[in-house]
Order: sequence, then C-alpha cells, then structure tokens
Amino acid sequence: MKRHSLKPDYCVNLIRLQQVCEENYLRLVHLLPELSGQEHFHLPVKHRNSLDNSMGWLVIDVLERAPFTTLLRLQMNADWGPLFKMPEAEVRLYHDVRMAEMVSRRTSRIIQPRYDYPNTKMYQPDEKEQHNQFLAQWLDYAMLACRTYTEKTDDEYRQISSPADHGPPPLC
Repeated sequence: MKRHSLKPDYCVNLIRLQQVCEENYLRLVHLLPELSGQEHFHLPVKHRNSLDNSMGWLVIDVLERAPFTTLLRLQMNADWGPLFKMPEAEVRLYHDVRMAEMVSRRTSRIIQPRYDYPNTKMYQPDEKEQHNQFLAQWLDYAMLACRTYTEKTDDEYRQISSPADHGPPPLC
C-alpha cells in the first residue's frame, strides 16, 4: 500500500538557481579573461593552511565552442592525499544570458534539474542547485588562491627585477 506524504513535492527555485548560474558566469569570466581566444588554462592555486607550501593547479579546457555557448572541463590537479578525489566537472557557459551551469561531474554524468526522493542513487531533490553552489565555492576558492599566489609572485618579482626586464608575470 502506498503511503501519502503531507509534505509537498519539491519545486525548483528558478530564481535562486539562475542567480547562482549568473554569478558563476561572472566568476569564470573574471578567472579567464582570455576565454574567447584560448583553449587551455593552467591556473596556480596555492593551498590555504598548507604547511609545505604545496601548489595545485586548476586546469580548464575548452571542449566545444558554439555561437552562444562554450563547454569547459574544470579539473583540480593537486596532491591532497590518497583519500580525497580531486573535483572534476563540465560547465556550460551561455554567453547570451551570461550564465554558467555545471552539466556533469565525475560522480554523476548528466545532472537532472530535479530528482524524485527517495531514489536508488540517493540524489537530493535539489541536486542541480547543490552542484552549482559547489561550483560557486570552488571558483571562489580558486579566485582567492590564484590572486594570493599572483600577488606574492608579483611582490617577489618586483624585489628581484630590474627596469630592463620584460614586466611582471601574467595575472590569473
């Protein structure tokens, strides 16, 4: 016999989801100012609270380009220990509406907008929104870590460079 729940069905909050996607687009445009002319990005990410000053890399590859969209693969390359898998995701940028949406992750192929709950894979009803929130946190971390590393590199460069040099290293 099927039991009826008094709890209403989950309804996607489109305003909140679109807001996160718009902010993710702005984060990516800030991180990748040369996106229109470059296919591969290798951004340095200094680990916060790292005792050994280890460096990681956010590797971003352009998988496909279309007039209004771009598909990116984001990969974190770092050694955070054997128990922690590095994040990897595919993100589609919609240039006409200025949105970036995570379309797949290493753990889940295509992310549906909504899942029934409970389900066999134990996805949450708002899984798509959670994935895009994760992308926002990941990009915030990368922007902060990349900027911190770049500022330190610029300061070190200014201390050892002479006016005859070709200028500071490229910024993130």
